[in-house]
Order: sequence, then C-alpha cells, then structure tokens
Amino acid sequence: MNARLPRLQDLPPKWARFCLGIGAFAADELGCGFADKRCLIACSGGPDSTALLHIAALLCRRSGGTVRAAHLNHGLRPEAGADAAFVAELCRELDVPLASEACDVTALARDLGVGIEEAGRLARYAFLERVRRETGSELILLGHQLNDLAEDQLLRLLRGAGWPALGGMSAHDPTRTLLRPLLLTPKAALEEFLKDSGEAWRVDATNLDHATSRNRVRNILLPAMLCENPAYLDAAARLWRQARLDEAHWDAAVAEALTRVRRDDDAHLIPSELLQASCAPLRLRIVKAVLEGLGPGQPLCDGLFQLVALWLEKRSGKAVRFPGDKEARVSKQGIRVQVIDRKKASG
Repeated sequence: MNARLPRLQDLPPKWARFCLGIGAFAADELGCGFADKRCLIACSGGPDSTALLHIAALLCRRSGGTVRAAHLNHGLRPEAGADAAFVAELCRELDVPLASEACDVTALARDLGVGIEEAGRLARYAFLERVRRETGSELILLGHQLNDLAEDQLLRLLRGAGWPALGGMSAHDPTRTLLRPLLLTPKAALEEFLKDSGEAWRVDATNLDHATSRNRVRNILLPAMLCENPAYLDAAARLWRQARLDEAHWDAAVAEALTRVRRDDDAHLIPSELLQASCAPLRLRIVKAVLEGLGPGQPLCDGLFQLVALWLEKRSGKAVRFPGDKEARVSKQGIRVQVIDRKKASG
C-alpha cells in the first residue's frame, strides 16, 4: 500500500469516524454504499474532490471496492495545466488510475449557444460518463458538499423553484449513476481533514469572480445568511432531508396518477375526473409531469397556474403555450397536452 494513503485504522479516531460517517451516509441514508463498488472520482484538485479521493480510497481499499479518478481540463484559466499536473501527481502517489483530458469549453459554448458555465457542466458530465463506461465503473462520485448544497438552495430560491425542488440537488441520481457522498459534510470539515492529514489542494481563483450568480451567492449571500444564523448550514441539511421525504411522497402519487392519463398518437389527455379527484398540489404536479414527458422545455410555474385556473373556470378551448412548442388546451374532457408543429400551425 502506498505510503501516502494510510489504513483507516491508522487515522486518528476523529478522522476514522469522519470517513466512516461519510460511508454510512451513502449506504444508510442514500441506499447506495460505495465502499465495495468500482468507483470513478471526479477530481478537479480542489479541496472537496481531493478530500473525496482520499476518503473513497480509504473506504474502498478497506471494503473491497476500487477507485479511479477523472480530471477534465476546461482550458479556461492559466493555472489549468498546473491543476491537471497536481491531480496526476496526487493519483500517482495514491496509486489511483487517472483519466485526464482537455476540452475547449469556450468553443463548445459557442457551438452550443450556451454560457461558459453550462458548457463546462455539459462537457464534464459527458466526459465522466464516457470514462465510467470505458472503465466499467459502477458509480461516479462527485465532491459537492454542504456549502454547495446551501448555495444551490439559494440559487433555486432566486430562480423561483417550487417545492420540493427548493431542497437542492440530489445526493444520488441512479439514472446517471451519480453519487454525492459529501453532500451533508461542511466544506470546513473537509479542509480540516486535509490539513490534519498534511495534504495540499488547488485553489481556483475564478471562484472569487463575482461576474457569475453562483459566485455572488457563495461569497456574498451565503456568508450573510451564516452571519444571521451561524447554524444555517444545519438548517440547509434539514431542508434537504424534508424535501427528500416530500419528493418521495409526491413522486409516488404522480406516478400513480399518470397511469390514468390517456394517450393517443400525438397528444395526452388528463381527464377531468382525475383532475377533480386530485388535490391542488397534486393537480399541478400531474400537469407538470405530462408536459415534461413531451420532451425538452421547462414548464414555468406561472403557466401552470394559469392553465389550472382556466380548467377550474371551465374555459373550454382556451390554451396555454409552454417552452418546447408544447400546448395545453382545456376541454370538457379535461386538459389536452401536445407538441405543436410550428409549420402546420402557421400554414
């Protein structure tokens, strides 16, 4: 075993319990233990992913799992090459196989017509999924931690998200084989773990640039919330847990309701008897789920409220358009939802 990575039992008791607690969170609360799995760690060289790489390696080597790392150089900063070299050296010392690539995110953003941040996110997840498939890894582990979760909740609030989406990002996404085992671990605890272990990490100076909303939330809004309530991160963790419980409830209710939605070749009919039998929150969620099932395009809250109000007023023939060329029209039978062909509609 490499000298840089001690055995779990050789750690000070505080940090051994810390690592075991992260493993227990994934296994017990998320139902997705990773210590005995083939894991791919997304590692940028920052404190969160560096700590995750160490913790995952400790737990996996103790329980029969394996660890690989993946690093994508976005080519956006002069220091990006040094970050890649840091990750490569770290993986060499920990005896962790590494997949490392570079991507011109600026060109990708231009080609896709999206912002730099969105292009980087798309490139990163595509890269991770490709490496996962190529290496036969079972899980992709991401280093998002509790401060990230609190920031995500605030960003969702600012953007007008509803409940339970306000609870923030998921910790386990089985459809994309993503796991965030550090999600309820404060950033300060991860940095303390690395410092006490004598481990270095890289600092991304662009995190201080207030040109992006995320950085403004991170550097201005979240510190202000912590000033008002020093236990704000604990509150964020409670909100996340409450949202998970409610999400499970509503997901089950919506799934059952969707079995009663009628489908034909080009449209879905949400029957009036189903809408009448559903409480107001479920009614909105049913309509939203049917719209989302028709393809890209996020149904906005104002449109959903307007549509349900038209149905309650029995305004047959009235329609509401949604992003993605989707139309929902009120009829005596219920609400008919379909994607509109622009050429036919204009012809």
